[in-house]
Amino acid sequence: MSMLKEIPLFQGLNEEQLNFLTPMISRFTYPKGSVLITQGEHSTALFIVIQGELKVTAVGPEGKQTLLAFLGKNSFVGELSLLDDGPRSATVQTTVETETLLITQDVFNRFVESFPEALLPMLRIMASRLRDLDDMVCSLATLDVYGRVCKHLLKYAKEENGILVVQRRFTQEEIAEMIGSSREMVSRIMQGLSFGGYIDYDGRRRIMILNKLPERW
Repeated sequence: MSMLKEIPLFQGLNEEQLNFLTPMISRFTYPKGSVLITQGEHSTALFIVIQGELKVTAVGPEGKQTLLAFLGKNSFVGELSLLDDGPRSATVQTTVETETLLITQDVFNRFVESFPEALLPMLRIMASRLRDLDDMVCSLATLDVYGRVCKHLLKYAKEENGILVVQRRFTQEEIAEMIGSSREMVSRIMQGLSFGGYIDYDGRRRIMILNKLPERW
């Protein structure tokens, strides 16, 4: 229950609801490289990351793979499978040993039948994920490569001691795949940001955003 209280999806639940849900949730640990979800398959489970990291990818109609996201602690994936029986829209794989909680569609339905008032707050959290997807699609359609790089850095940055720090150490290949560009272009943009004094690296090789990123290259 203490874990559930830290997860945004369940933070709106009261003690009675958490007590009902907790015994029905399964807990699994997967080694690095494990595939939890395969694009196109039919399965009905929501995964919540307790420790570790998941990589989300999708293959388009032309066979090109796109890196959609990295999900860390307290993130969740597979929420649509709780609401319908459609095929999975992406593949989800562990990048390191990862501990998860698993909620099946059957468990979710039993919970909602017992506590229908809890559904709306949970749907609001799920809707925020759809907004993030819409925002990513809009960025790909309207921003140039420079703008997409800057937006990517800001998306994964959190303030530490008054400085924005990108929490994950992305490779340039990962950034390029996530924003729909080439590694060479991303490298040039990152060098320009570094030379201009906009970004630097801390002792853990994380990107620090030192100044407001310029609107154009």
